Amino acid sequence: MSAEEISSAERLANPILRVSVVGVGGAGNNLLSHAIGGGVSPSRCVAVNTDRGQLSRSLARNKIFLDQTVSPTAAKVVTRREDQRTFQSAAHRVTSYTDGSDFTIVVTGLGGGTGTESAPIIAQRSRTPVRPVVSVVAIPFIHERERRFIALRGLKRMVEACDCTIVIDNGVDRDYLSTATRTTDETASTAVRSLTELLSGAEDVEARDILEVLSKGDLATVCNFTLRTGDTLQSSVIQALRTPSANLPLKKAKGALLLYRGPATLSTAQFAQAYDALVSLVGSDLSFIHGSVYTQSDPSVCLFLTGYTYGTALDGFIDFVELYDAEYGQEEGDTLTTLSVPLYQMEQVPNQRD
Repeated sequence: MSAEEISSAERLANPILRVSVVGVGGAGNNLLSHAIGGGVSPSRCVAVNTDRGQLSRSLARNKIFLDQTVSPTAAKVVTRREDQRTFQSAAHRVTSYTDGSDFTIVVTGLGGGTGTESAPIIAQRSRTPVRPVVSVVAIPFIHERERRFIALRGLKRMVEACDCTIVIDNGVDRDYLSTATRTTDETASTAVRSLTELLSGAEDVEARDILEVLSKGDLATVCNFTLRTGDTLQSSVIQALRTPSANLPLKKAKGALLLYRGPATLSTAQFAQAYDALVSLVGSDLSFIHGSVYTQSDPSVCLFLTGYTYGTALDGFIDFVELYDAEYGQEEGDTLTTLSVPLYQMEQVPNQRD
């Protein structure tokens, strides 16, 4: 049987999608532990690190130690053959856990040694035509210029290795937001948990449709908001848009995934109103999928905006574009195509990347 036939047979036998989460490096292990603390099951989580101490503290059930010394300095660029062999070996060991999954989420921090170098290799090795990979990555603060510059090298490689990369930027200016703004750890935890819940069967949401929306572009951003008394879903979506995880232009979004968590049951009309609010702000139709999860905790929304190309989004990440362009090059021109997909009628449109 082919890989596709085996995957289809397994899915018929077990309709619940199996999602693996891999945390790479010190920051990745930390983000993964926060995601587990937020409700992600540790049984399908894998922590990868060169630091035994950090690895021992991870809440993941599965752990892979890299017996190699990676320089903690941001200026370190891995070029030695033994380093590359170590990372390739790590990727092979990770796939022994992810091969049994339908979907893999790779969580890491970029700008250091282990995550920047090994996470793209792990993502690439875990990804197949029937097992997509989405990454959730954190990039350093603006003042960490050297680390931030190196993080963009890793980001470019993550884009090439994954179906979609969700960016959590520590450099986003949050001064105008309330003091209740989520931290990077909380944002990553919510993003991983929400993706896992959506993919695991949250109310009529199919994995192929979720992947289609995620794959509208290279990059995505995530927005979160906890509802207060009297808040509607529509107003909550608008509030969530004030706390993006990365500075990506709202009007260039092509798709949206919306997850509501809470004790109430929401109607199709309420989700339609939320979609209308999104469209009014974006200025064009979006590919849109929504889901909801019943929980006794405070109601909240998690919104993923997708469809951004790496070249278009680059200006939002760096303040020294000329230096970056000189070494790596940037996409020229803006050939973004607006995709119009009717609400609740997911059409099988070929994936269009710019």
